[in-house]
Amino acid sequence: MIILKRIYYYEYWPFWIFYIPIFIYCLYLGIKSRTLMYFTSINRCMNFGGIFLSSKYSYLKKIPAIWIPKTCIINKQSTVTTIKSQLAKHNLSFPIIAKPDIGERGKSVAKISCLKDLASYCQHTKYQTIILQQYIDYPIELGVLFYRDNDGIGKITSIGLKKFCTITGNGKSTLGKLVVKNPRISVRKKELKSKFSNQWDKILKKGESILIEPIGNHNLGTMFLNGNYRYSTDMLDWINSVASKIPNFDYGRFDLRIKNWDSFKNRTGIKILEINGVNSEPIHIYSPKFGLINAYRELFTHMRIIQRLSSNKIDTPTVSINNFLRAIVDFKNKKEQHALSITI
Repeated sequence: MIILKRIYYYEYWPFWIFYIPIFIYCLYLGIKSRTLMYFTSINRCMNFGGIFLSSKYSYLKKIPAIWIPKTCIINKQSTVTTIKSQLAKHNLSFPIIAKPDIGERGKSVAKISCLKDLASYCQHTKYQTIILQQYIDYPIELGVLFYRDNDGIGKITSIGLKKFCTITGNGKSTLGKLVVKNPRISVRKKELKSKFSNQWDKILKKGESILIEPIGNHNLGTMFLNGNYRYSTDMLDWINSVASKIPNFDYGRFDLRIKNWDSFKNRTGIKILEINGVNSEPIHIYSPKFGLINAYRELFTHMRIIQRLSSNKIDTPTVSINNFLRAIVDFKNKKEQHALSITI
């Protein structure tokens, strides 16, 4: 049954399978634009428009401190003394969030509870540069996709709500059995068994709930829901004002945590966890029952938006394919895993 669910619902499909039509459509838009790298003419604040190899920390620094968690970066080879010094310098205390400065799709994001676990994280991660970020426990997490059209008018095209993965007991099954029966996290059985070793074989009381993952990443079990009905002019005005602080920012998704839905109106209780560029998905498409055809329709619409934005940047040169491929090879060879300086 679990296998059938993961086959039937596209939200569980491997990235490369789900994106086959997207790659084909991207090729079409590239031919239409007369360059396959058309998307690199926008978001000049990010490497390659933010599709790959873009330092999250570099543009978080441009946002007023009131809107971001306390944040610093370290190298994975940093000594414990250096890490402690950085934490103290930025007034960071555990728990914290550790994640790669250059990473995609929520990979290697973890909530860290102590210095020993942070040292272990650094030892095992494959990424060289790591962001350490204050853990924000606001109850609402969302991803808001925003862009400025060719007239400079800001627009919101997607609001995705994140429902954290929680296991609720039935009074009969152990936590381990409930995890195995959950299609969102069954593939993480080994990892979760270690994480919840003291509770794994415990029968959960009926109605008893355990938060499995406090991080809003789909590959960690978080459910994405369609939150477009939550749109408000207050939300748009706030994002407009923040986006204006990032030079040459045209298109991307703001991943946020907020205290409540009045936060945008009151301009308080909002934290930006990260911002993504042209690789941003309208994550509401992964809402259960949204439908595969509707999902592709939304993705194609957003790809056309990117192409239209790039077509208005006729005086902005695009990155060459050779430079793009060379940067990928360098990254894969671990020659350079920090923000790259691209010469066009």
